[in-house]
Amino acid sequence: MIDTVQDLIRMSHKYAKSQYTPSNQRARWAKLAGQLIWYQDQVMKNFSLEAMYIQLQDLKKRVIESNERRERLSRNRNYPLIGLRKVGDRKKEDQEKAEEGEAAETMETDESESAKETLPSAAE
Repeated sequence: MIDTVQDLIRMSHKYAKSQYTPSNQRARWAKLAGQLIWYQDQVMKNFSLEAMYIQLQDLKKRVIESNERRERLSRNRNYPLIGLRKVGDRKKEDQEKAEEGEAAETMETDESESAKETLPSAAE
């Protein structure tokens, strides 16, 4: 469509400038060229406005989707998953296990020492 309008503009310019065109028609061709140029500008503006409107709608859609995704992620983060522990909890549990292990080792050594004491007395 724009190509057709450009062709009409070129043709009207050609006839407006031609020496073979009667003088009373030259003014009409010049007026037609001006009108076609105005019409082409309006079409181009509408195309650009329509394109901007489409891009704006697309951008709004992306923003809404990203907000929904962010809300879903924040909802999932509020509730800890079953079976997964936080890093801080792991460290506390490891420390507790180490302390329990040390306590168990001291108890075993106490028991083995008492067993050693009872063994020589049993042999006598």
